[in-house]
Amino acid sequence: MFRNNRVKHIGWFVYESFARTIGYRQPRRLAVKPNIRLPVALSLALPFFSSKKTSLTKVNEHDLEVDDDKLVLQQKLIEADQLFLANKYEDVVRLLVDYKDKNDVQVLWRLSKAEYNMSLDENISKEKKKSLISSAHECIIKALSIDSNISEVHKWAAVLIDAYSNINLGIKEQVLKLETVKFHLQMALELNPKDPFSQYMIGYWCYNLADISWFRRKLGSIIFGTDIPESTYEEALEYFRQAESIQPKFYCKNLLMLGKTFLKMDNKFSAEYYLKLVTQYPVKTVEDHQAKIEAEKILKSSFG
Repeated sequence: MFRNNRVKHIGWFVYESFARTIGYRQPRRLAVKPNIRLPVALSLALPFFSSKKTSLTKVNEHDLEVDDDKLVLQQKLIEADQLFLANKYEDVVRLLVDYKDKNDVQVLWRLSKAEYNMSLDENISKEKKKSLISSAHECIIKALSIDSNISEVHKWAAVLIDAYSNINLGIKEQVLKLETVKFHLQMALELNPKDPFSQYMIGYWCYNLADISWFRRKLGSIIFGTDIPESTYEEALEYFRQAESIQPKFYCKNLLMLGKTFLKMDNKFSAEYYLKLVTQYPVKTVEDHQAKIEAEKILKSSFG
């Protein structure tokens, strides 16, 4: 999710906004809020098309042209996935923008993903950020209306519904969107149970809600006039562990959250184990660097 190491970490879900609203101050973080990095190379490529030898009537000439167009688009989708690997999100948009109005779900969720990642650049203006998120949100909602049986569509719907709520809605409306966000994450997982990132995302959702005390939850319910969704550290841990079992050490933040969750559950032995893994994780992105610093701080403050 990073381009030229200039990406700003932004909060995911409204937990932090809610906490600030009712007077809770979180421990000082690394100068930026926790973020989620999502898969950058999950290719849901369409099948290739080939033409059969036949007399070129007007009808099958048209069919061949259609197949030709699909083949070109297929190649562009493959190229887009390669660009995601290189974090070249603007190039993805340039590559696929001409297909935006073709009602192709594979194009729409990739455009949504690219524009969202572009919005994380800390050097863009607030107006540009809002424009990118709004455009990405529009793309993913359109994709949902066309085909709601694709894991990536639900995954990016969860991210964009939350991001769009954060910039356009009040805290109460954001809280009301929490269950919608979880629904799309669960659908993404149901459609692709072997995706460790979906497991991580639901675990992160659970952890943040479990981290709200009874008092703050009660106060929030009074202020907003609606119940705050609930979860437990045990539930969060289950998702983080499942993600790790699918693909060990796939993501530094999953290791970090395993350590933090075990610490919340007073299992210091396991917490220290995972936090040390984070400090040993190869640093390739800003996100890796931030996770390493946070893990080092926790180890120093909790283990001496």
